[in-house]
Amino acid sequence: MDLMLLRSFLAVGERGSFTAAARELGLTQPGVSRQMRKLERAFGATLLQRAGGGVRLTAPGERVRAYAAAVVEGERELRLALRDSADAVAGVLRIAASTTPGEFLVPGYVARFVERHSEVRPQIAIADSTAVVEDLVARRADVGFVGARLPRPGLRFVTIAEDEVVLAVPATHPFAARAAVDLADLAGQAFVEREGGSGTSLSVSRVLAERRVSLPPHRVVMVVNTTQAMVSAIQRGYGIGFVSSLALADRTPGRVAALRLADLRLRRALYLVYEARRALSLPASAFVAFVRRAGSGASGDVGAPNGERKP
Repeated sequence: MDLMLLRSFLAVGERGSFTAAARELGLTQPGVSRQMRKLERAFGATLLQRAGGGVRLTAPGERVRAYAAAVVEGERELRLALRDSADAVAGVLRIAASTTPGEFLVPGYVARFVERHSEVRPQIAIADSTAVVEDLVARRADVGFVGARLPRPGLRFVTIAEDEVVLAVPATHPFAARAAVDLADLAGQAFVEREGGSGTSLSVSRVLAERRVSLPPHRVVMVVNTTQAMVSAIQRGYGIGFVSSLALADRTPGRVAALRLADLRLRRALYLVYEARRALSLPASAFVAFVRRAGSGASGDVGAPNGERKP
């Protein structure tokens, strides 16, 4: 099976569009269409179906997608293993991460990776998700971690964990005893907010837009650029705000309470992101393979409000 066909098929399935997949792969739209017809002839099945101005995978297409992903990833890991056998993994590894994965996931990944490859020198820069993507595109970073998927051609987003954004309130706040609040209850409340380019802010805005609702009028008393600063401000009573459940997992109980919005679950994925067509350095390539293996079983909530256990 031609690996290029499988890579193109994965891009079409991920983007839901021949045009978007062609742009990512650096091919023409007719070229990608011909590749998909060739792949369907090879498997003897209809793999893609036009729908709503785009394309979606059929049931056979979903099975081929799983097969294609395994083959493409297996081939990449084999190449990496062969390179590892001839060359020591060494050099600088430039990582850009948004605050939630950067504070709660990346340190563990990097520590375990460096245990295996002691000659690698990691450099980690923390920024919001928008800035992380810009660093990758400008090649100021080799790999990134973000809390929101941004529409930039040529980037591959790999889910490594799932998270829930919760409403954090001071323990003394009237909401603290509740498990959930209605959206209307937030009217007039004092809010501590993250900057607009953060994955947390983008995730909340996306879910509200999908439900065609919006936050009621409220007071923004502070804007911060890190998750830790936001939680600290909330526990000191400056206001309430939306944060990752990961940020509250290791906090001392009784200072901040976490609750949900009634009938509105603010779930999101956390992603490893890198340029799909870029020839990564050996440290970056090895690190991507390591994180993909470590995060391949990611599912369910990473954290849950008010001490609930994960389902």
